Amino acid sequence: MGSLLIINLFLFNISSPIVITEVMANPKGISGANNPEDRNEFVELYNISFEPVNIKNYRITDFDATDIIIPWTDSLILVNYPNVIINESIIPPQSYAIILDPEYTSSNATGGQVQPYHFPDNLIIFTVGNTTIGDELATNDPILIYSLQSDSSSFGTPFQDDGFPPIDYGSTYDGKSWERITPWAEDTIGNWFRSIDSSGSTPGYENSVTSYYDLAINSISLSPPIILLNSSTTVAIALANIGYQPADYWSLVVFDDKNNNAIEDTDERLYFQFGFPFLPNHDTIIRFIWDSIAVGQHTIWAIINFAEDRQLNNNKLSKTINVSAVDSSDNNLLIVKNIFSPDNDGIDDSLFIQYNFSEPKGKLNITIFDINGRKIRNLLNEKIYDKTGIVSWDGKRDNGQLAPIGIYVIYLEYKTTKSTITKKTTAILAKKLN
Repeated sequence: MGSLLIINLFLFNISSPIVITEVMANPKGISGANNPEDRNEFVELYNISFEPVNIKNYRITDFDATDIIIPWTDSLILVNYPNVIINESIIPPQSYAIILDPEYTSSNATGGQVQPYHFPDNLIIFTVGNTTIGDELATNDPILIYSLQSDSSSFGTPFQDDGFPPIDYGSTYDGKSWERITPWAEDTIGNWFRSIDSSGSTPGYENSVTSYYDLAINSISLSPPIILLNSSTTVAIALANIGYQPADYWSLVVFDDKNNNAIEDTDERLYFQFGFPFLPNHDTIIRFIWDSIAVGQHTIWAIINFAEDRQLNNNKLSKTINVSAVDSSDNNLLIVKNIFSPDNDGIDDSLFIQYNFSEPKGKLNITIFDINGRKIRNLLNEKIYDKTGIVSWDGKRDNGQLAPIGIYVIYLEYKTTKSTITKKTTAILAKKLN
């Protein structure tokens, strides 16, 4: 009859106000009679409803054995936990309870880890009418609790062939519980995570992953990557929610740190965004246009303000850019910072060459020569349709090999039906200083 009841619960997708919210199947320590793994298993329950629930005659099964959940009656537990509640079968609304192994307070305890958990006041303690929970929880056991009234809650997606929970080999996860991320969400792989609490579990408390909020700024990028004089750039801020809960009521501020104090001061703000609902394991890019940028060095700061964030060291990021006017007397050919180091470190890896002409639709040839006049790279040799643009050199020769450190000549020739313009300037391919 019990098996038929379990199958019917699954087929009709019947839920319960009592939810399994945490499972410790791999307690810290060794297994065997009277040892920690034999006595320190627990299953945490939570009443998600607004009414008290009596779980008298509820069952728990690990699909190897089935037990009746009963109130804890051994007053010995009050020695270490004087304010927990025993001899009680009712779980108040929005409250936690815990099912302990009957031998948790055993006087024959060996192997250390004796009554290792810290329980909050008024936590309701249950146990089972057998010597262990199920036939002793294996790390890959799914669990189901159910009542004769067909209420049920599960851990480990027992009716899906998905290998969850996995078998734990070795001691990598010794003493770490599985915590339900969102109590009112379904029993799916994505709704469980190993406890990130320093103790390895949170019996009777809000789960460590339930309250873990973490927004991060991954990158700041510009498009185009360098700033054209008298033009604008699009700033892109890449954000990610790497916590375990949706984030609301956050904001993003971006500012040009003119006095280099890493704090937003008057007249420095470039952009502000009120937060939108941000789901966990998602990322987004916020873009805005920055124009009227002054010549010189700029440090852009992006900062997330989020009161519930648990990890603040990834909430801010800066990026330094240079708006240079090298060779500014020659408006046809500009080198935006004429020293570069193509070492793939993300800083000055390319030489950016800006051209400006009075008329479009000419043929543009840009060639790189070494200091001895030998051609190194033909960057561009084609008709252009815009009179202003940027070409970049990654420091490589035409054969794909990186050119050696040294001084290089950039030669420009621009032909239209009316005229031919030729210009040249120099740049330095350098090695990054350690």
